[in-house]
Parts: sequence; structure tokens; C-alpha cells
Amino acid sequence: MMYRVRLVLRPPSFALIGAILFGSALGLCGDLQEKVLLAEEPTVYKVEEDWELVVNEPDPSNNSPQVTFFTSPSHYSEGTYFQLQLNYHAADHYSSGGFHVAAVNDDQIVDDARSKTRKNLAISNDVIRWTSVMAVIENRAMFAVRDGYGREWSSFGGPDYLVQMVPSPVKDLSQYRYQQSMDAVDIGFGKNRVSRVTLKVVRLFYTNGHVAVTVVDQSL
Repeated sequence: MMYRVRLVLRPPSFALIGAILFGSALGLCGDLQEKVLLAEEPTVYKVEEDWELVVNEPDPSNNSPQVTFFTSPSHYSEGTYFQLQLNYHAADHYSSGGFHVAAVNDDQIVDDARSKTRKNLAISNDVIRWTSVMAVIENRAMFAVRDGYGREWSSFGGPDYLVQMVPSPVKDLSQYRYQQSMDAVDIGFGKNRVSRVTLKVVRLFYTNGHVAVTVVDQSL
């Protein structure tokens, strides 16, 4: 089930949001680009994290493993984050397989989306890769999974699984820290069935068009 927050103000178009999170490097156009470039100093408006999960011998009969990732717009705010649950969904109810994304503000889910696939991971030595994208645009904090691929699920992610916090809890992503994302990874069940979890690359997108790329290549 997907929940959406209703706004009184006219929001940016879905096409524009899609261009920012799923489009080109800068991903800004039209009036939005003009507003951003008028900022006094360049700030980080978008973050991309490239992840890799390798499972050795998953146990589909027990829905194992179950892994959760957390991406926060600010390392100062513990109760506000975006969440990605892989191979399960556990919130108001439990369901196995696929993935679930959620926006959590003050420890309350304000928006979420569940994958169409409900397949349990079942292929040994499956390598699952995806990019987690977070952005703050016009007082909206947004998160999505894109370019996902694994042998069990094939391609996954995309605009259908975009979640938001409105209004945004931060004005930009200058307080984002990738180490916080690494430290927060939680293999809640079936840790012995995970060979490794690796944060490969992080990209910070600035309002002046600069992109800072950090090759992290750090594994749990």
C-alpha cells in the first residue's frame, strides 16, 4: 500500500521530480534550476549511494535473510530517516519477500511503498545491486531506489517507489554523512546467510552543478 501526503501548495510536477531523482547528473530544469542557482552558496541537494548485497545460501522457507538500510538527511536527527527493507516488510503488518521503502519523521512513517514482487530471495550467491537516491527540492525531502538488479528479482526500483517527507525536515543535505548509512545497516535475521554488504560509491550533487564522488568500497 502506498500513502501520499496531500499539500495545499502546488507541488513540483511528477515529471520534474522524476528528472531529479532518475534523470541526468544535475537533473534540474526550468524555474527550479533558476531558484536553486540563486542560492548564495552552493549546497548539497541530492545524494546517491551505490550498494551491493551478496547472499550466500538464502532460506526462502524462513524468509531469510532480512536486511534493513537507513539513509538520513541529517546525522543530527536520529528519528528522521528513509528506510529500505530488503526481502521483507515489517511495520503495521509483516509480509515476506521483495522490498519496502518508507519515509520516517519523528519515528512515524509518513509515506511508504511496497514492491510488486513478493519473491523471497532463493538463489545462492545472488548479487543484488541498487542505488539509493535522496534529494531535497522545494521543501520536499524525497527518497527512491533506482537501477536495482538481482537474479531473483531481476530489475527493481524506479519512480513507483518514491517516498517523501513534506515539509522537509532539513533545508538541504549538507549534514548527510555516508558513514551513518553504513553504521545503521541492520541484518535483523539470517546474518549467516549474508556474505557481505558493501557501500560502493557515494555522489553528492551541489546546486552549482558540481558532483563530488567518493569511492567508499566499505563492507560490513
